[in-house]
Amino acid sequence: MKYFTGVIPSRVAQIFALALMILPWPARALIFNITYDSSVTSQPNAAQIEAAYGVVTQAYSALFTNPITLNITVIWGDSPFGNSSFGLVGNPSYAQLTSALEAAETTSVDSNAVASLPLSDPTGSQIWWIPNAEAKALTQIASLFGINPNDTTASDGQVMFASSGVTWAFSPTNRAVPGEYDFIAVAEHETSEVMGRCSGLAQISGGYVPYDLYRFTNGVRTFNVFDSGVYFSINNGVTPLKFFNAVTQPPITNDVQDWMPTNVPDPFDYALGQDVEAPLSSPDLTALSILGYDLNFKPPRLSATRLANGNFQLTFTNITGMNFQILASTNLQTPLANWVNLGAPTEIPINHYQFTDTQAPANKARFYKVILQ
Repeated sequence: MKYFTGVIPSRVAQIFALALMILPWPARALIFNITYDSSVTSQPNAAQIEAAYGVVTQAYSALFTNPITLNITVIWGDSPFGNSSFGLVGNPSYAQLTSALEAAETTSVDSNAVASLPLSDPTGSQIWWIPNAEAKALTQIASLFGINPNDTTASDGQVMFASSGVTWAFSPTNRAVPGEYDFIAVAEHETSEVMGRCSGLAQISGGYVPYDLYRFTNGVRTFNVFDSGVYFSINNGVTPLKFFNAVTQPPITNDVQDWMPTNVPDPFDYALGQDVEAPLSSPDLTALSILGYDLNFKPPRLSATRLANGNFQLTFTNITGMNFQILASTNLQTPLANWVNLGAPTEIPINHYQFTDTQAPANKARFYKVILQ
């Protein structure tokens, strides 16, 4: 799924809104109550670690607006790379779970996702578990199990990062550093697992989690850990939004519901290489939205300037680290698939995006769109 964020013609400076999803921007934000373990605070670069993790929580707080508080502990050194752990709440009936997901709908995406679920339990009445953080977002589950959504004492989970053997890039505006790993992407990955982007598939305490419901192969919902060609879909398997990590035989060495890496790095991929930045994508936001988090993605307002050399410069502000792409066409009626992808804007400083079309002098009658891919 793509969220269209704006379109602007190169010949004038007037902005035309073309948005499929424009949501309100309320003052209330998802609150993260972060505890930095002594393994973090004792590091010589503790301030750098905490600032980078703060970028992650600020981005998620801006993107999701549930009136809840998530308590997460950050640990340094207890992982070969990145890892997460969290408690589980259970077990509701399937009817109670789907009712809670329906009550948490805030977008058409959520509504379509819930509408695609089977009327009866597709696991055959097995155990359902809800990650602690997600139970807070699903208010009916929180009420059912006596959970205070704004409790600040009980831990909802831990995220852990390697202290040796890995060199981290911490800057939010310089994440693709030779020989270093994108810390913000890994932190987004592990934090989203605490929030419920994980798998059960009878491998966690013998039960299943809500995210398992959106797993398909060949158009059929599957709970088989070792199926191949498995993908994430919110319309009953018709449209693959991302393919899941393929684990076709034991042992299970990677998270089976992380994304399969492509040529565009994503923070929810099961593996991330050095030297690259992995920005948040539209499927990433969809994955958290359908789990009960109130998505509040707001398309940017574009500003445009014709430079002295004839180049055309687009600028806008938005949440940091997003996979925005600039498209161009000479005709607004051209199908989206036929628009030309000019590339990604640069984010400097944080939350400020800029793109310069150096082809503009040869393409004076050109329209632009910014999309989150």
